Amino acid sequence: MNSVWALLASIALIRTTLSNYLPEKLRLYISARFEEWTRRFNTDETMVFKDYQSSKMNQLFQAANLYPGESLPTISIPRVTVEKTENVRNLTFSMEKNTEMIDVYENIPMKWKYFSEYSQGMSKHEIRWYELSFHKEYKSLVTKCYLPYILERANKIKERNRVVQLHTAAHDFWTPKPVIIQHPMTFETLAMDGNLKKELVEDLDRFMNSKEYYQQIGKVWKRGYLLYGPPGTGKSSLIAAMANHLNFDIYNLNLSAVSSDFVLQNLLLSTANRSILVIEDIDCSIKFQNRESGIEQPIKYQQQNKVTLSGLLNFFDGILSCCGEGKILVATTNYKDRIDPALLRAGRMDMHIYLTYCTFSAFKQLALRYLEISDHSLFHHIQKLLPKVKVSPAEVAGELMKTRDPKASIEGLIKHLEEKLIADGNSEVSPKHHSSLSQTSNCQVHESSISLPLACNGASMDNVKSSGPKPDVSVKSKLTADGEGDNNFEKTDLVRDRSSGHNILQVIKDMEKELLSYKEAIMALQKKLCRTLNKLAEIKATI
Repeated sequence: MNSVWALLASIALIRTTLSNYLPEKLRLYISARFEEWTRRFNTDETMVFKDYQSSKMNQLFQAANLYPGESLPTISIPRVTVEKTENVRNLTFSMEKNTEMIDVYENIPMKWKYFSEYSQGMSKHEIRWYELSFHKEYKSLVTKCYLPYILERANKIKERNRVVQLHTAAHDFWTPKPVIIQHPMTFETLAMDGNLKKELVEDLDRFMNSKEYYQQIGKVWKRGYLLYGPPGTGKSSLIAAMANHLNFDIYNLNLSAVSSDFVLQNLLLSTANRSILVIEDIDCSIKFQNRESGIEQPIKYQQQNKVTLSGLLNFFDGILSCCGEGKILVATTNYKDRIDPALLRAGRMDMHIYLTYCTFSAFKQLALRYLEISDHSLFHHIQKLLPKVKVSPAEVAGELMKTRDPKASIEGLIKHLEEKLIADGNSEVSPKHHSSLSQTSNCQVHESSISLPLACNGASMDNVKSSGPKPDVSVKSKLTADGEGDNNFEKTDLVRDRSSGHNILQVIKDMEKELLSYKEAIMALQKKLCRTLNKLAEIKATI
């Protein structure tokens, strides 16, 4: 034992002597040779990952900051840092400085150490780095397999933990502080045709898993979707469901606020990878001429347009669209025919999705979500009414939300659909439902019917208020009892009218006015009858 201490004392004395009397260059040379000699007896090798490399954030440091943290909750180490911010979904774990952990990759131990210190000088800043130590015989495995594995896992952790954010453009730039989107819509809760929903989800998943395939065939890894259909059919909700499904940020772009094609290109370049770029109401936000429609664009729109059609086409699939990967472009419109076909071709809009009015399949999804029922005895009434009524899924959802009682909610929806059906000029309602016209009374109202059994509620044709012109009885139009008009004029009548100075076209116009006035009167009467019969049904139910 004494000999060991004597040896250590001798080494310390020699080191002090060399430090005090040898020149600096000679000391450095001897030190380097000594370290080289000692490394021959060391079986471990160490890699250092600093936080910044040439004033840029080191991606390997970022990956090392995320990757070990995934294993920290399951291993035993003295100190662990736990964080939760609004920009991440889950808790994040990281190593405390001057601590270490062991990761096992293919049965090979990998030792991680984390260090942190502050720089010396006037402007002090924190310097952070990780050290990865392993047996030197596995250096090739670490560089070719382990480090790429860490980068891939870190990216997946980052994608899984981040929250969906909404970016908007202002003054030709994306706003620096995006808004966190907390939209609860998912494909599980989205009321949409089942087959179409399945097709879209499969297309999105196939796109996300096809990065290598796109590179193999020489195509940019991007995808375009056109959502079109009547207002209120769920286009915005579908975009939210897509963002939540992919966990992608949304960049919402209003073309009318973009000052030039150059600014449009810069906005495209500044969108993040794996994001959704949305152009809502593309036919309204800027007036592009459909070159195949044959209709000349008004001069005022030609002067107002700041973004050209050529600029937008290059924006969709020009050379600048190759910058970045995993980007999805979604355009929405209520009128697909107003968009230039050049914008709709494959490569720009790869999938066209038509969102129509509420179908029975969408209604069943809404009933399951809002009322927690998958079937009901009144469902067949809904199934018969929906094809005849133009009602959006949002409107149906609003009716179902009025009460949590399934029977009352469905009855209220049936009543709403029947009233909407009558208001649209079609009086065919469900014949078996308790609130339908045919069960409450024997009075049956048809759009083309003029002779009505009005005695059932004491009303007469003269008492019906109509906003249309009063029928001209001088025009020869015989109406039969079954509601069909005998509007066939004899040739002698036409000749007589012509001889009296009346033009045949004027006679036809007068006849059309008369029929329209009758139709308006009938519709007003139908609404009045419906209200009266519904009141009678309510009174009958209380007796």
